[in-house]
Amino acid sequence: MGSLLRADWLRIRRCWDVWIIVLGIPVLTLLAYVAGASSSGNASVQFSGDVPADVKTQAVAQEAAMRAFQALPYQFPRSIATMAQGAAMWLVVGAAFLAASMLGSEFSWGTIRNVALFRPDRLRYLAARLVWLAGLVLAIFVAVVALGAIAPVLVRVDPGNPAALTPDIVNSGMVPPGPTGDVSLGGALLVAGSLFCVALAGMALAGLAALKFRSAASGLLVAGIYSIVEGIGASLLMSRATGDLRYVPQMGLTVRLAALLGDAQTAAGLTTSEGGQSGTPGWVPLPPLVGAAILAVWLAGLFGLWFVVLRRADIDE
Repeated sequence: MGSLLRADWLRIRRCWDVWIIVLGIPVLTLLAYVAGASSSGNASVQFSGDVPADVKTQAVAQEAAMRAFQALPYQFPRSIATMAQGAAMWLVVGAAFLAASMLGSEFSWGTIRNVALFRPDRLRYLAARLVWLAGLVLAIFVAVVALGAIAPVLVRVDPGNPAALTPDIVNSGMVPPGPTGDVSLGGALLVAGSLFCVALAGMALAGLAALKFRSAASGLLVAGIYSIVEGIGASLLMSRATGDLRYVPQMGLTVRLAALLGDAQTAAGLTTSEGGQSGTPGWVPLPPLVGAAILAVWLAGLFGLWFVVLRRADIDE
């Protein structure tokens, strides 16, 4: 196994597309964070003409509340969740691309073809490739979390006066709806971890499709189509199912991923609504631990199918 890992490293270190993704995602996320932090705290109120004193007082209070509200996402430890949420799309797409490109194209000219043709222990090679894929995605995730932890030091955003976010101002609608309380370090890491699970699911799905169809492009396309079709199908079933059948669409991969993100944000205090698609007709909330267990079964099943597909692969010479 160690020799296979070293052999994979000799190949991966020369793949520029891999390092563009590994290094590019944290850089793009940091740039987006800096842009958002720079534009926060720009709320201002200007007066012209004679304005009653009580109106001025209310406007000044609203401005202070807006400044404090806009600065909340850029204060530690909530900055970790902000950075992770900004990287979510890039992390999922990057993980899926890495899996598809490092597995699908190998059937044409790469190591999988040679191993599958001439060696009986092809599954060991796939295990080594899985370790490297998981390690690369984990490295991206750790870099994003680390940037989220140190970003408030590098890009300081004036927190303003948090006391200005009084219940009267929040309930009156003078600031956008959203959480105004403190977020703990554990809560921020919980949100980031849920996004990492979404990236793993994208990697597992795209990798399985790439192995099955022996093409990186086909793997990405099939994984995207499956996610869309399953999401639409689950929504239709939730809106029409009755009784115990309402639990059937709750077992879908995309539904469980959405629920995981929602549950994590609720537990962290980033939202006050129930997790998942609570606004969807027919939505039945499951206990968070039950939902996480279902998602774990999905991930284990998808990664397990990688080995089943490769073991049964019949590669023509």
